[in-house]
Amino acid sequence: MLAKIEDAIIERCQRVLGDHVKTVEDLPGKWNEKTLRAALRKVPGVFVAWGGARGDGDLAQPATQNRYVVYVVTGHASGERERRRGNTRQVGAYELLERVVPAVHALTVPDVGSLTLESIDNLYADHFDKEGVVVYAAAFRLKVLWPAALSVNDLAPFELYTGTHRIGGDDDPDAESRVELPQPQED
Repeated sequence: MLAKIEDAIIERCQRVLGDHVKTVEDLPGKWNEKTLRAALRKVPGVFVAWGGARGDGDLAQPATQNRYVVYVVTGHASGERERRRGNTRQVGAYELLERVVPAVHALTVPDVGSLTLESIDNLYADHFDKEGVVVYAAAFRLKVLWPAALSVNDLAPFELYTGTHRIGGDDDPDAESRVELPQPQED
């Protein structure tokens, strides 16, 4: 289910961005120095990551508010302003955000639910600026109802019971039981 959501976001971003970016792909975690190094070869690019979840269920069914983050990364030799705004030769981060945000907001993932925009953050940092890139993060949330861990129908038949029973004190021997249970006959 989590991968299905991530794949739907990637597919939607690819559709609305076309050849304006070098890549649209998943990202294993939060944006950091290591991911920056990998992304430098793929700018302009869009990277999608599952940002975790917060419990939102009850005792009957687990549910979470999931957070997915779409990172927009651009780089221009011309400077920071062009990285944000673009120029006649290369797309800027603002242009990418203006396509991605409306495309992912309200995106419905079949049998799961719809994404809702939560926030857009400027991840400006000196080390990004020194590398010649800007990074923005558009976060979306989606409530997910998790399936039951097991269904009674998925369990194997209860055919054999074994048990060790402690009766009495430490000096008394344990009693052991083994019972083969009758199974319903198939017609």
